[in-house]
Amino acid sequence: MGSALWAETVKAVPNLVVALLTLSLGWFVSNRITARWDERKKRRELDLLALGAFYEIYGQFFAIWKLWSGARKGLPEDDEFRREVLERSAEAEGRLESLLVRVASERNLSDRDCTLLGCFRQGFQSLRESIRNNEDLRSRLRTAGNQARLPVQWTGSEAPPYTAFKALAAFAANLLSKDSSPATKAETASSILMKITSNRLEATWVDEAFTLLDLKSPSWPIK
Repeated sequence: MGSALWAETVKAVPNLVVALLTLSLGWFVSNRITARWDERKKRRELDLLALGAFYEIYGQFFAIWKLWSGARKGLPEDDEFRREVLERSAEAEGRLESLLVRVASERNLSDRDCTLLGCFRQGFQSLRESIRNNEDLRSRLRTAGNQARLPVQWTGSEAPPYTAFKALAAFAANLLSKDSSPATKAETASSILMKITSNRLEATWVDEAFTLLDLKSPSWPIK
């Protein structure tokens, strides 16, 4: 009887090994799938948080602009209100810079993406610079065939800087609404951030936006 039991045990060993391997493989695959799903879910949550932060920053920009444009006239140079609004605009700009660092490190961006995000950054800076100079919101731009910079106001919904800024905001929101890719390499992220934050777009961001986003305006370019 002992020999028969041993024989049956030996026969059962391959089946047991197969069963254990199957269970182990199933556990491994299941864990990998769960880990990937959890990672994707977490990344999506972070993407939505970044998009929400962008909306808040965009809203903050307009709140400060309307506050400034409604109360600017008649304010003295050292007025406390102007300093407060200037601080708020600098804070909003800092939040945007922080978001751009995140975008550069978490997304694979094309040269076009970098240029358009850089254009949005330059347009955003116009508010702080205008408050600093105690003037209505305007951007100092290089016009067609002219190397000199001219101040172009954002007055009216069809003003070229305002048109470009709104289109750039829509582009950025659409970009952030999409799933991000795995984190890029550090050197790549650094290169991307350098492109986005380059001051080369300071006087040409409206031109770049009109060209890359195929915008049309009878008021632009200024001859």
